[in-house]
Amino acid sequence: MADHYVAFSIPFFLAFIGLEAFLFWRKNYNKLRLNDTLTNLSCGIVTLIFELFTKGGLFLFFDFISRKFGLIDWDMESGLTWVIFFFVYDFFYYWGHRLAHSINFMWSGHLPHHQSEEYNFSVALRQGAFQDTLNFPVFIPIALMGCPIEVFATVLLLNKFFQFWIHTQAIGRVPLIEGILNTPSAHRVHHAVNPIYVDKNHGGFIMLWDKLFGTWVAEREDEPCVFGVRKPYRSWDPLYAHIDWWARLWKDAVRTQKWRDKIKLWFMPTGWRPADVEQHEPWEAYDIERYQKYDPKVSVLRKTASVSLFCLTLPLISHLMYEQFNLTLLEKSGISLVILACLYLCGYLLNGYRRIPQSNSKTKPIKL
Repeated sequence: MADHYVAFSIPFFLAFIGLEAFLFWRKNYNKLRLNDTLTNLSCGIVTLIFELFTKGGLFLFFDFISRKFGLIDWDMESGLTWVIFFFVYDFFYYWGHRLAHSINFMWSGHLPHHQSEEYNFSVALRQGAFQDTLNFPVFIPIALMGCPIEVFATVLLLNKFFQFWIHTQAIGRVPLIEGILNTPSAHRVHHAVNPIYVDKNHGGFIMLWDKLFGTWVAEREDEPCVFGVRKPYRSWDPLYAHIDWWARLWKDAVRTQKWRDKIKLWFMPTGWRPADVEQHEPWEAYDIERYQKYDPKVSVLRKTASVSLFCLTLPLISHLMYEQFNLTLLEKSGISLVILACLYLCGYLLNGYRRIPQSNSKTKPIKL
């Protein structure tokens, strides 16, 4: 049922993205780039497809834990139950989100959401396909509290929907609620790579968790946010985007000589590398002052073809989500493969002739 709400919401999300683009065009401010926007939306569709095959199993497991081992039998007819678990979920979301920024293997699931070098409504839909699966163990205590699966699924969805509006530069600071609830200003900080902003403001709905646990930072006028990640993803391929960090970790695991480090690196703080690998193959240092956005030039024909391919996936993903319980596994798999192939080709066309991330492409400089 939750997937039906997501499918129903897609046209509204696209409408708001179009409205934001029109507003930016009118103000001649931070125009939405076609390549970045299509990749953001494509990553979101990849995530929807992956979760069609995984989220049901996670919810069934949560329901089993809740029914079998839940400590309290909650009344779903009581509004208090819903209010309590709305805030309980947000508390555990904060810690899951913080851990996703702190542990190498968990960062791999959340990373795609941060890869965009822009900040607009389309970024809200750029979710990591593995994110909810990797974060799921964090929410087991909620199941042990006896939270009904209907309540859990609903508050999860409400939290995700709430976070859509905070992914924009069209809204400045919001009076009265800054530092209390999540806002575009607070979340811009979270997406920024500026040293003073990195790994801050992890809250989903409530920002008081950040203040309580020391991760709160307010956006500063003298320090404009620069968006992206410190190990940039130099491609528009929406499939590889979800394994980019896995690939980096795997490469280090293969090349390090110590078996302990081959296992250890997956659980170390984000960015930790074995000393022998770091010494012989250091990563290029991130220079925020000289960094250039990834923006390869392609022909109008390629852009038109990529938009056409992307548009082809919209009715397919909607059909897949609405009819998922009426389709056979083979039918769902077939439709999914068609969608993924279209999205891959879309990214391939926008990359020019590049098929994998490149670090030396000609790009436009960031305006700081």
